[in-house]
Amino acid sequence: MTREKGVEQSTMMKTPCLRYNGDFMAMMFEKEDALIIKVSSERVNELIASGKGLEFNFTRKRFKEWVLIPLEFEDEYESLIYEALKYAKSK
Repeated sequence: MTREKGVEQSTMMKTPCLRYNGDFMAMMFEKEDALIIKVSSERVNELIASGKGLEFNFTRKRFKEWVLIPLEFEDEYESLIYEALKYAKSK
């Protein structure tokens, strides 16, 4: 993934993450054994409604563009990270 132009490894909340042109894109959230991705709020709602995603509210405030993807969907992580990259590029 870091071979993609503009994508770099970084940290957030003391955890390794991926950023696109400096903006957060994805990371593993060990506290929940889940991947967090940043996508549109509509896509967050779709993922939650489908049962693949969970609301991310680490600070007791819902992050509208962030969604937790549980480890049980690990086989989809790569495609979801690319989806987050596509969203980051669209901004």
